[in-house]
Amino acid sequence: MGIDIVNFYSSYGSYHSNIVNKAIHLVCIPLILLSAVQITNHYSFTIDTGCCQLNFGLIMLFVLALVYMTVDLVSGILASSFYIAVTLFLNQRFANSDEAQWSNHLFLATTFQVACWILQFIGHGVFEKRAPALLDNILQIFVAPDFVFLEVLFFLGYKPQIHKACQTQIENSIKQFRNSKKEI
Repeated sequence: MGIDIVNFYSSYGSYHSNIVNKAIHLVCIPLILLSAVQITNHYSFTIDTGCCQLNFGLIMLFVLALVYMTVDLVSGILASSFYIAVTLFLNQRFANSDEAQWSNHLFLATTFQVACWILQFIGHGVFEKRAPALLDNILQIFVAPDFVFLEVLFFLGYKPQIHKACQTQIENSIKQFRNSKKEI
């Protein structure tokens, strides 16, 4: 039994209706996840499995893959494949790096984290005019990477009936939010 895709997408989507904020998230969410995994890899155990270096970041991605595939198999496979493939590439790229490269790698990953989080808060404050979803539910940070894949797939015409149901629920949630702000 899977997670309800309409509720999954709509609960996060109701915080992301502005086109500029959406664009910021489409770029920043994957960079945040991938850079977080790379930072984690700097401080994690590594097990050589013969085909790859297994570490905490990769295990975290495998767990997220299971969650994403319970929401929607296609988007879950696409999102998970992308994040895992990039992580495997980066892990291999930096597996045998010298101390200077390793430090630069950590610095770059940390820079992506800071810059992308700042951009996201600007997106919410300036363009969306609504606090990020994570302030209401911290677990939203784990669904965001799949959300951006669903966003792209819906834009490309994937599951139009489900997308329409999601959009209706998002519009209702936004109206409810704005009405509650007027009452205050």
